[in-house]
Amino acid sequence: MPFRPSPEIHIRHLTGFDATTGQFPAGLFPQIRQALATGMAQLDQQGMGADNVTRITFTLRETDGFSTCFPLLNDLFGRTCPATTLRLVKQFERTGQLAEIELVALPTQADDTLS
Repeated sequence: MPFRPSPEIHIRHLTGFDATTGQFPAGLFPQIRQALATGMAQLDQQGMGADNVTRITFTLRETDGFSTCFPLLNDLFGRTCPATTLRLVKQFERTGQLAEIELVALPTQADDTLS
């Protein structure tokens, strides 16, 4: 049987940077919300959505305030419960950045049977 590579989509380096202000919002929640909105828009361009996400990696400078993101995460991913990794870093390169997100998504296959 020939090896077929996975058609996974990786969306990396999602941050809460606000292009209209040229800054990062002060809190973790608005940065996570902005990063996820950007990620969902990129998935939409690929014909996918939150239901296609199989893994989320959060890279955070600190965990204070992360629990305020749970309702947002539950709204987006509560039905599918993607695997989640939380990484901590001492600092990001950009001043004011508190988080970075990576999404891994798998397109829905019309025929999931192996041939």
